[in-house]
Amino acid sequence: MINRPLRWHRRLQLALAHRLSLPFHRFFSLFPAAEVGHTEAEITNLECRHSPLAGRRAVQISDLHLDRYHPRHDRVLDTIAGLRPDWIFVTGDLLTISRGLPHLFRFLAGLRAIAPVYLTLGNHDHYSGVPADQFSELADRHKLHLLVNQAMFVPTEGGELGIVGLDDPSLHRADLACIPPRTEGRFTVLLAHAPNVLDHLDHRHAVDLVLCGHSHGGQWRVPLVHPFWLPYGCNRRSGGHHHRNGHTLYINRGLGWSMLPIRLNCKPEIVVVDWR
Repeated sequence: MINRPLRWHRRLQLALAHRLSLPFHRFFSLFPAAEVGHTEAEITNLECRHSPLAGRRAVQISDLHLDRYHPRHDRVLDTIAGLRPDWIFVTGDLLTISRGLPHLFRFLAGLRAIAPVYLTLGNHDHYSGVPADQFSELADRHKLHLLVNQAMFVPTEGGELGIVGLDDPSLHRADLACIPPRTEGRFTVLLAHAPNVLDHLDHRHAVDLVLCGHSHGGQWRVPLVHPFWLPYGCNRRSGGHHHRNGHTLYINRGLGWSMLPIRLNCKPEIVVVDWR
């Protein structure tokens, strides 16, 4: 696991924050018309160079917080289908409350109809009351790949794609020992919910691209001002590219919301990774 345990006061803070958000999610999930700033997701394009994967494409989404199915979720599926990905990555905070499970897996089944889906868990998934083994059982039933400190390898002509899924770094559940050693011809994507994973990667970790979420991009943005609300585990990183110890991280602003169903100057985001 991440080499230091989560301190008790931080664990208490995270648990209380989740509990306080529950009444808001239960109430506003009943009223999709109350959502502001969620109508259209912005597409962000990333390019990676790796000849064995040239011409292949992945899509990353994050922070669904999908407690009730709304028409915008169908629009997201249509948008992703139009992008024609080879793989789909979902980096945690799948839902907030346990009764969202059927709505969540309706959406995930729609994703699986487009391309293979690889998932990780976030802090709200762990606090939702849904046991990790229930997530795993449902993922298996829907032919989804839930990676909890695990790696998978997808062979391609002349090489392979390595996909590593860490448990949530903001809860210090990530076990970096599951990252495989570097192998010729392999491009390794690391999926983790919280951006603080970047602070624990060093030269020993053979990772070519890290994809995260968790921040919601700040959710409420004021021009020229750093986001005034970021959850623990962001380490002041709100979105976009970040680099440390030779590793590249991209933080997705996510598709859902926390506390209030409002995104101010902070559009939802779908990330497209193209290999050249």
